[in-house]
Amino acid sequence: MTALLFISHDRIAAGINQFDERCLWVVRNTMTSEQAIDEMIEFADENGFNNLLVQVRGRGDAYYRSQLVPRSALLLDPFFDPLAYIIDRAHAKGLNVHAWVNVYLVWSTENRPRALHHVYNGHSDWIDTNGNDTATLFNKENEIAGEGYFLAPHHPKVNKHLLAIFRELTALYELDGLHLDYIRFHDAEYGNNVDAKTYYYQNRYNHNKPVFDNENNIEWDTYRRSAITNLIKETKQMLLDVRPDCKLSAAVKPNLPMARNRYFQEWDVWLAAGYIDWVMPMNYTPDISKFAENIDIIYDHLPRKYRDRIIMGIALYNQDELAAIDKIRYTEITNFKGISLFSYNVIVDEPDYARQLFK
Repeated sequence: MTALLFISHDRIAAGINQFDERCLWVVRNTMTSEQAIDEMIEFADENGFNNLLVQVRGRGDAYYRSQLVPRSALLLDPFFDPLAYIIDRAHAKGLNVHAWVNVYLVWSTENRPRALHHVYNGHSDWIDTNGNDTATLFNKENEIAGEGYFLAPHHPKVNKHLLAIFRELTALYELDGLHLDYIRFHDAEYGNNVDAKTYYYQNRYNHNKPVFDNENNIEWDTYRRSAITNLIKETKQMLLDVRPDCKLSAAVKPNLPMARNRYFQEWDVWLAAGYIDWVMPMNYTPDISKFAENIDIIYDHLPRKYRDRIIMGIALYNQDELAAIDKIRYTEITNFKGISLFSYNVIVDEPDYARQLFK
């Protein structure tokens, strides 16, 4: 039992218990043993959290039993089911469990996955590319490191594949929520997957590849944006059929216009159309003025009835305890009903951080 587990509930109560929804992100490397999971659940219970976002799909793999997705190589015990164990222990404490899945991001090293049926190996033609028709992790020209390899959201087979994974996951486990992360394009210049663009040309331009002028670029952006929205819409409908009480949430870029125009996440539309229950803006900047600016943009673009379904994301990994506390307080005074802290791993690695944060 680690010392961080004995933080007084009374000390944190004034900090986060004023929020209706109190979410804790749990990264997958905390889910490889029963002891680590037990400590995490006890910490969450003792310190006022009521929702756990547990990462069960990191890089196209599974931290649960699946017929569709290869088991994570980090799980050394072939009989251990982390998700089943978490659900059993968390529900006993009254905690909700949301399966956190990285959607389009499927791999992030130069070495291929070991599992032959990993999507990166089995469907390399589904991987998206940028304007140079490359999907590399590192752009040598400008020395900017990429995030990894993404599936092409507008490929005609990709969303069907993902929807089947989500259906299997939510049908097999008594989940309280399904949380979608990396539900976006890699960046604005991506979308050049050959099969996806060919499909687009054939259906929009009668097999003739058009010259992309400004009007066609607007249509192309709309097309890419709709691919993301369609997966959100279809996932919500699937949940209504399979597990109606399971909430659908998504991690989104916090600046609404940037989310829409650069990453093709029109999360205001998702809220207004009722396709999603919660959005979690990753308002992870350590700068309080930028944090507030992102909230100002939300106020400018969304009526209050939609803002009530926003869970404000706050980072712990890139700022000290006092800066994180400032973000929590600002979220309270701007009348958001929930927060999500990223992530529990910081609390494990730095117990002193936890003591000060929840003081």
